[in-house]
Amino acid sequence: MTRHHPGVMTAGASLMLIALSGCGGGEPASVPEPPVTGNVLDSADVLTAAEEQELNALIDGGNSRTATARVAVLTVEDASGSIEDYARAVATAWGVGDAGADNGVLILADTGGRELRIETADGARGTFSDDDATQVIEDVLEPAFADEEYATGLTEAVGQIYDYARGQGPVKEPFDWVLFGRVAGGIAVLLGGLVWLFAADSRRRRRISDEELRVAEDADPELRLTEQQRAAYRKYRYSHRGDDAVGNPALWLPLYIANPALYSGGTGGSASGSSFNGGGGFSGGGASGTY
Repeated sequence: MTRHHPGVMTAGASLMLIALSGCGGGEPASVPEPPVTGNVLDSADVLTAAEEQELNALIDGGNSRTATARVAVLTVEDASGSIEDYARAVATAWGVGDAGADNGVLILADTGGRELRIETADGARGTFSDDDATQVIEDVLEPAFADEEYATGLTEAVGQIYDYARGQGPVKEPFDWVLFGRVAGGIAVLLGGLVWLFAADSRRRRRISDEELRVAEDADPELRLTEQQRAAYRKYRYSHRGDDAVGNPALWLPLYIANPALYSGGTGGSASGSSFNGGGGFSGGGASGTY
């Protein structure tokens, strides 16, 4: 599958952003470049490198099993203005979906404004309707984001969208409260321990990378990384811990600029599961929510 990374917005998206500048609560945020690898751009930095990789793998698997949907995910700290208009501009500029099929679906989370949006292209609405999008927003994304369970919410939402795309809808098993009562104590202890270990490891790795950034910038006053580069370095150091890892940001930066996919914590794998294939047809379908 050929992947297209538009360097500039399409004419439609450009006109859309111009129109947006005169409405909404403020100037709309600029449309970011699509992710270098994968189908997830975590600009709000709410996912660990491992969570982002797992979400990308889920999307790749969904794309390989159905041609009726192509999902992409974007998190931002401040979309500004109308989240619906912003989501439509991003989805159009990125070309989410397959050209001619208009089967793209963009999940957008604005963590600063605490807003959520699922933007659905016209061709995907036959299997994933606006009512379905509303259901995913209300039942999955809103409660998960309210509890700061960002990876859980996004993973379940992506999975449900691909279920709908295959004509299955979300699978809901009856809840066995008796069994739950018998095993809840042990599971709670086990999960609590695992969550604590993962959280402690994530905090420790972030402290290490932040200290490396501080030391490098103190040693070279001319070295000033952008917030995007700092986030990429943290993800790189989270997933690269061996002796062969580049632990000096001053040495890492030119390598990252030359090959962002390899030096940003990504897998560097094939882009055969890409959701960016020149899709369009974003006329306002989908749903929005807050948390």
